Amino acid sequence: MRHTETDLRALLDEHGRAPAGREPAASLDAIVRRGRRMRRTQRAVTAGAAVACAVAAVALGNGLLTGQPRADRTTVAAQPTDSARAAQGPKLPGTMPVVLGAEKFDLRPIRIWRFETMGVGRTLTFTPTSYFTGSRVVCDDPRAWVVVEMPLKGGEKGGTTGRCGDSAGGGHHDRKSAPSGWLKGPQSIRIWVFPADAPVREAACRALPKECDEPALADGRALWRPEVRDRLAAMLGERPGRWAAGIYDRADPFTSVPDGEPPAATDAPVAGTSTPAG
Repeated sequence: MRHTETDLRALLDEHGRAPAGREPAASLDAIVRRGRRMRRTQRAVTAGAAVACAVAAVALGNGLLTGQPRADRTTVAAQPTDSARAAQGPKLPGTMPVVLGAEKFDLRPIRIWRFETMGVGRTLTFTPTSYFTGSRVVCDDPRAWVVVEMPLKGGEKGGTTGRCGDSAGGGHHDRKSAPSGWLKGPQSIRIWVFPADAPVREAACRALPKECDEPALADGRALWRPEVRDRLAAMLGERPGRWAAGIYDRADPFTSVPDGEPPAATDAPVAGTSTPAG
């Protein structure tokens, strides 16, 4: 049996009448309107919750991508770490004291070189500013072997050899020892640094088998012989090992007058480059 909409409304009105003393029951239209309002409210609440979740997700994503605020990052970057300080390598002294009889003065660095490897000779080129030019070598390992070779007045080679932490890593000229034309232009010294446990004796005996037992080849003195240095360098090859070398001089580099010309502008003590000594 089929009922029309009119029949259904009449039936609902009949059963919806409230008993005596009570409020009449809600009509069908009121019930429908109430249901619609409830559905709209529910949809609005659901949409609002979804927007709030999306905003929170975006904020979290931005935080993960950008990290801490810039102020925090700046604070951390401004504090040097132990590894950053260690990466600077061995530190050269700020002065080199010189005593010549009653005369005493300090030499100051005019050029500085830093190296990350040892086992190969280096040629350091610089422009002296006085006759008292000196050199200094420092190593991460003070027991490393060092050879410093510089030209002397008569054209021969002089210098030092020994452990890096001893006096072997430095020396200076004076008016009597500086080569002729020392202030006429650029000059060079040669430096070799070898590991502390380098087989110096073995290299000496291989390079100079007939002199293997000679006292002159004992300890690090053998490194003064070019044949021994070449053989040791071939045996070891270039390997990691940090060291630094500095050229010290008496006069300010801005007062240098090489070749009698007016002084050209030069840099203050800075890291420089070198070429292998061969």
